[in-house]
Formats: sequence, structure tokens, C-alpha cells
Amino acid sequence: MRLTIFLEEYAKHTALNIGQVMQGVRYFYSHPDCDDVAPRGTFKHCFLSMSLRARRIANDLFFSAIPPHWHHTPEELRGMRPIPIKKWFFYGYSAWQFDESGEVRADLDGREDRRWDPRCQKPQT
Repeated sequence: MRLTIFLEEYAKHTALNIGQVMQGVRYFYSHPDCDDVAPRGTFKHCFLSMSLRARRIANDLFFSAIPPHWHHTPEELRGMRPIPIKKWFFYGYSAWQFDESGEVRADLDGREDRRWDPRCQKPQT
């Protein structure tokens, strides 16, 4: 039974990180943290975004491969169990559409910055 729980937590954590990788690949040429440094659509913005995204993608791939038990508390991992693996993927891939409790945000109006993730410097408004 312990092995089953370990594998479930590992799989869900991996799904979250693979979702983050895919979000990074999707928006590789643009990142919200670079908007204040250079205008979107410029070479500088593109270069800065690619640099930041490449580092984040490498980080997310690393964390998708290592056991989550190495860097998460047992309480955090226990909290992953009731949530389906598919939802964990979307928590990573489209974090902009979920609130802190993991529910779809009630205030979505179609103008959300889909490039956003919780690691961005400025919170999404």
C-alpha cells in the first residue's frame, strides 16, 4: 500500500511539473516578467523571455524527475491525493485559471494573461 501511495504522489507531482513544462514551451517567446523590461514583440523581449523560459523548463523537468518527497512535506503530498492527476497537469499548464484553493476562478472574463504562472513576479489581476 505504501508503494501505491508513493507512486500516486510521484505521478501527480510529475503531471504538475510536465504541465508547467508545456506551458513554458507554449509561451516560450513571451513571458510576463519581461513585459516591464522590453515591449512585447521586440527582439529584446523575445530573447529575455526565451532565456527565462529555458531556465524554468529545465527546472521543471528536473523536478518532474526527482521524487516529490525530497522537497515537499508529507502534509503537502497528502493534499495531492484527492485531486485527479489530470487536474494536476492543468494546475501547471494553465495556472491562471485556478484560485488558491484549486477551483476555477469565478472572475474569469477572457482577458487573463495565459502566460502567467504563480512564479511570475507580479500577481495576475
